[in-house]
Amino acid sequence: MTAIAFIFAVQEYDPAPFYIFDEVDAALDKKNSEQLALLVKNYAKKAQYIIISHNDGVISEADLLYGVSMNEFGISKVTSLKI
Repeated sequence: MTAIAFIFAVQEYDPAPFYIFDEVDAALDKKNSEQLALLVKNYAKKAQYIIISHNDGVISEADLLYGVSMNEFGISKVTSLKI
């Protein structure tokens, strides 16, 4: 939570055009994951956020989803969904 708070503080001071979060919500409980998702949605008005997550609370707040799956031959397939 401290690292996430620091990133948002940096964005307030010196914003970047985009941010990439890789499973930043993995150690959070459901309530805090949902709060993070709402916070990112609010900050997404100022920058683009790319979030890698398995958490449905975070995924449900997304505007656009990309999923990657692999078949039995090891070939990856990308699926997208605009919400």
